[in-house]
Amino acid sequence: MNSSSRYLVGDIGGTNCRLAVCDPSTGLIDEIRIIPVDDFRSLDEAINTYKTALPPYTFADASISIANPITGDRIAMTNAHWDFSIEETRKSSDLERLIMLNDWESVALSLPVLQDSDLERINDRPANGSGTRALCGVGTGLGVAGLVAAKDRTWVPVAGEGGHVSFSPVDEEESQILNTLMESHDHVSFEKILSGPGLVSLYQAIAAIDGTSVKTLMPWQIVAYAASQDDPVCKKTLEVFCGVLGSFAGNLCLTLGATGGIYVGGGVIQKIEEAGAFERERFLDRLTQKGRLSEWLQNIPAYLLKSPYAGLIGSATALGINHAHVADQTNHGFA
Repeated sequence: MNSSSRYLVGDIGGTNCRLAVCDPSTGLIDEIRIIPVDDFRSLDEAINTYKTALPPYTFADASISIANPITGDRIAMTNAHWDFSIEETRKSSDLERLIMLNDWESVALSLPVLQDSDLERINDRPANGSGTRALCGVGTGLGVAGLVAAKDRTWVPVAGEGGHVSFSPVDEEESQILNTLMESHDHVSFEKILSGPGLVSLYQAIAAIDGTSVKTLMPWQIVAYAASQDDPVCKKTLEVFCGVLGSFAGNLCLTLGATGGIYVGGGVIQKIEEAGAFERERFLDRLTQKGRLSEWLQNIPAYLLKSPYAGLIGSATALGINHAHVADQTNHGFA
């Protein structure tokens, strides 16, 4: 490997694509560019534009996470227009190796190497560095993954589509919400509530149940009105949201046997936390309300994921970089 050779790492969401350079010797991730997916016709066009903007470097290996299931060579994004072959993209991008990961599978890989500053404790339970870890991300959709320790002590990520499991109400209020959502949806999943669009649907359902006029609001407006106490329906929406999130997180911990912790992240959660509207006690109460297993769940540490770059760090980890970290910098696009 020559002195200018680097790894290319990336993290693709439905709206933006992050591309960056990783130095395999130091693990430093730098030269991050955030670009709108709509600005490019395909992933290879985005990669080649990025490479052209960084003439000092050559890339033979790349690892990129994407907000999409990966079941074969073909990836057709469910929330964006990109539709491509992994192998054809590798060739047209002049790469020797291209690894594609599910986005939350990549975040799972990042967990063992994240810094303390990348996480915030939700409860005070002791850390368990060897236990299975569960994580969920609330953004455009509801992402889910796990991280399991193999017998040789390496970490194995588990990608899933758990956000699409059926929503299960726990009280009369949530049963009314389910019935209201079923009037416009054939299947009401947890993602229909725990996502950006889901937050809007939840607000509309609560307003309809309460007999309140429904305003046309964006997710960030619901969060802002809830935080400022300016709208009681928005406030109730966030209360219900945090409770449902706790129930879902508890289900995930039970399913995976996640003694190593539950990690909650995503853009929507970041906005709610920044607004001071994340109700920790409600979340934790519902996390542990699982009958005979309630005491078991009370011992599981819970964290908020604060780093927006966990996907890039996980992508680097997939290339064998076990000390990946992100440089301090102001990110910008190609323009």
